Amino acid sequence: MRLLTVATVIVLLWGVQGDVYMHHPRGSNNRLNERSAERDNGNRLFDSQNNNRGGYNVGDKSDNPFPENNPFRPPAETFDYTTAPQDTQYQFVWYEGSNVLIEWANQHGCGGHEGTDTHKLNCEIHLQYMCDAAYDPTKRAAPAEELNVLLRDGGNTATPDEPNDYAGIATTFANNNGQQRGRHESEAWYYACKRRQRNYAIFHADQNLNGNSMQFTRQNNNGNRRGLECPEERDYYPYWNPIPWIDIATMTDHVEKCADWYLPNSQNNNTICWCDGLLDTATANNLITINETECGETIGATWKCNNKGMPPPTCGPAAWSRVNHLGNGRMGQMNNYNWTLPKVDDLVAYGATLYDGNFVKCILRLRYNISTDDYDAYNIDYRMDDDERNGIVSPIRQNPTIDIGSHDLVGLRLAINTNQFGRTFQDRSHVFYIRRRPTNVPADATVWNLNIRGKRGNIVQTYPSVEYDFVPNRLHVAPGTFVHVQWTGSNTHNNGNPAGDGQAGDAGEGTGGTDRHNFVQIRAPNENYPLPLDKFGTLPESIWPHVTCSRFDGVAVTNWVDCALILATSNTYKTVAEANAATTDFNPTLDDAPASLTGGIVLEIGATASGKTFFYTCTRNNNFSNRSQKGVLIVT
Repeated sequence: MRLLTVATVIVLLWGVQGDVYMHHPRGSNNRLNERSAERDNGNRLFDSQNNNRGGYNVGDKSDNPFPENNPFRPPAETFDYTTAPQDTQYQFVWYEGSNVLIEWANQHGCGGHEGTDTHKLNCEIHLQYMCDAAYDPTKRAAPAEELNVLLRDGGNTATPDEPNDYAGIATTFANNNGQQRGRHESEAWYYACKRRQRNYAIFHADQNLNGNSMQFTRQNNNGNRRGLECPEERDYYPYWNPIPWIDIATMTDHVEKCADWYLPNSQNNNTICWCDGLLDTATANNLITINETECGETIGATWKCNNKGMPPPTCGPAAWSRVNHLGNGRMGQMNNYNWTLPKVDDLVAYGATLYDGNFVKCILRLRYNISTDDYDAYNIDYRMDDDERNGIVSPIRQNPTIDIGSHDLVGLRLAINTNQFGRTFQDRSHVFYIRRRPTNVPADATVWNLNIRGKRGNIVQTYPSVEYDFVPNRLHVAPGTFVHVQWTGSNTHNNGNPAGDGQAGDAGEGTGGTDRHNFVQIRAPNENYPLPLDKFGTLPESIWPHVTCSRFDGVAVTNWVDCALILATSNTYKTVAEANAATTDFNPTLDDAPASLTGGIVLEIGATASGKTFFYTCTRNNNFSNRSQKGVLIVT
């Protein structure tokens, strides 16, 4: 019963009505390649609880949309920049140990400290990632069959099928692959969710759950399926059964809970036990218990334990943001967290699949949990569920009418929906790759990823997504730092109808619906004309005499003009000689340029750059619709 006793306290912050959107890396909000402002299928991969208009399409490698019947390539082909780009999906690739700035907006506020800077709500932001992992009971990543997964963005917006029984897991997996459906959690994961007993010790207020498996929660009392996600694991953190996710960070307004609650219960480096009964015939027609004694004595299954052996997550205060506002935080910048990526060898030792000898494939999840002080979220359990026959009144009830103490009034009704009064929201990235560092990037060198966020359209058309910008748009580095410049974009960001309650349209330059970017220097942030390539070597504002340029695989670009040309044309031209030999004119609004910069360009900041500041812009998107797509690199 020890497990259930612990679980009674894990009722934590579910959240009131609100949304969360991850802007970098590109949060999908279940989008894929829609040519509309609204997503096609909000149940495709996960339950976000977000507005249908949010999210960013998966990236395209070329200037054409990816084909739905053949959207994927292995990393060696995806990141091949030597040939004409294939019409396929493109995923970000980042070096191991490099810095990725995660940016998001949460609609109903967060932050402050419960004791000294009280907000209207309680909140948590949880960041987690998961990598491809094949089933291997000897590995920490997948000691249970349901934890293995083959991650895919998908070729269409259909929801993946679920298996009806254990024997059907392999067949359903193959069918989902053949039908080009996306996948985050595995088919076995959802089958286990249907087969395992839910935690009866959790607080349910006055909600009646329509089933006894982990499919049914206070927020999901009908057991509805979204992708292959398990509702109970989605709704509660920390969780008491093994999960495929690895914790990155917890940000909370109850920072005093870091040491005695969040960190001791993270699955990264604490032992988690479970009843492994998927294959046991004794449990074929019954739910698998979450209790150790019942596991062995009642159903004859095996009680197993596992420790992922991963570094503990960080835990600290959540950044402050306004309620009912999808904008910047107190300091005028979007709320963010700097994530230093894990090493490939560590992930492989953990159990992640290694692709082409260098790559590990992963996704990122951001969860936003909020509640209020109408009850003590840390110290409430099933014993406070509404039970009038036994004299128990839940501290929150569905749309109650309250007597305010006046004989002239019957009462006032409160707008409380107890399956939404406390709530979890989430967003997830598209697939990305973590790559080993090439030999020209030392293991101890600092690497910053300089990317692009946003989508095609003005702020009204893109809302609750955002317009284009560089991420980070203000970057401080020291000599010896490497800056990995890379972007990805879609060819189907039309923001057309249906637009829901928003405004359809995709204001901007060039062909409608297309994301395009480049990187060119400007003299100062209040200027808009780029520095000419043939003057770069003599102008003091030029970055090129102070950096060494290479491709992401370590291949040097020895001519700085070639490097500048790659960034200016989004890899349409790789050398000046190639541009001079072209028989057709280059489209000045980048319409014919690839939507993504394959692999990116890596700049090593030299000692002579010390004390200098460099400014840059995107020529296509620096217009009235987008106001300004500019950035600054400050060498300290």
